[in-house]
Amino acid sequence: MSIKTTGPTLKGRLIALAVGLVLATVISEAVLRSAMPHWREFFSGWFMHSIYVPKMGWVRTGKPGFDGYFAQNNGDFRVRIKINARGFRDPEPAAKAAGQIWVIGDSMAFGWGVERNEMYSEVIARELGRPVYNVASPGADVCGYQRLYAHMPKKARPSVVVVGLILENDLANYDCATEDVDPTTKILEKEESVGWGSLSGIKQSLAKYSALYNFFSVSLKRVDIVNEALIKLGLVKSINVKRRAISPEKVKVIVEKTADELERLKRMIPKGVPFVILMAPMRYELKYGDEGSRNIRQKMAAELARRGLRVIDPIKEFTKAGYKAIHFAHDGHWSARGHEIAGRKTARFLKKILADR
Repeated sequence: MSIKTTGPTLKGRLIALAVGLVLATVISEAVLRSAMPHWREFFSGWFMHSIYVPKMGWVRTGKPGFDGYFAQNNGDFRVRIKINARGFRDPEPAAKAAGQIWVIGDSMAFGWGVERNEMYSEVIARELGRPVYNVASPGADVCGYQRLYAHMPKKARPSVVVVGLILENDLANYDCATEDVDPTTKILEKEESVGWGSLSGIKQSLAKYSALYNFFSVSLKRVDIVNEALIKLGLVKSINVKRRAISPEKVKVIVEKTADELERLKRMIPKGVPFVILMAPMRYELKYGDEGSRNIRQKMAAELARRGLRVIDPIKEFTKAGYKAIHFAHDGHWSARGHEIAGRKTARFLKKILADR
């Protein structure tokens, strides 16, 4: 008499498959954490956080005491980041900034993707033979620049202030005086949060906690055909997307509001201290010759000049060097060459100002 046996059911196979995938994922995660010890370097949240500046609002700065590496998972860069006690990427304490040239800005001035000695603030220091203090933080806008300045020690007076105005990100319909201001709030640390409620939140969480995710991000993003597919699926941002057209009315508003807040920043600075704006052209103008971007740059320059604000515009030097020479291949920030050009242009401008003092 034969005994009839039955194979595993569909439900059993699915459960076995699920268990196998979970085990494989856990094992792969463990192996990669050991084999790829630098996987944490792809998440900028390790060295950035937010602080509240009294009567001004929240602004991002570096985490005091951080000393480690930050890498772009598409292979564009891997650089060392050291943050001082005040939250800036400068080796000296903020109290030593008195009498120095101050560079205030966002991730570009911070030197996103370049070593500290390659930052345009360091190029200015070498060209002029004078110390330059870097007061910059990724994610800051013009309101943030005001808060970064206010975050510096009250007794530290700069000799010159250079503001890095990034036209692509910094132009907005600002009202900094009423934004995020709560006079009853103490200086509290506002930790950056990542969550699972959105695609961007999921990607941030995976980048922060998963070596496996970072391994595949690194591997896939470096294969052009795969990277293009990810861009089409919306999983990876493209830096080559054309700028959306902005109506003339809106351009007028954002140019004027941005100029208003730059004037407000200038009023925060002691009288007699030269105030200069380094105006970074949009990538769309450099890469495509975009007329709308050119128009915005020209209008911004004219508005600042009308108000008596000094402007440095490196468009000629950037155009001559070419887009690819001054930007990373995949990341939208300046490469070391871009910083060198911007730094030298700014130093030449400042020499004239310092010679007249």
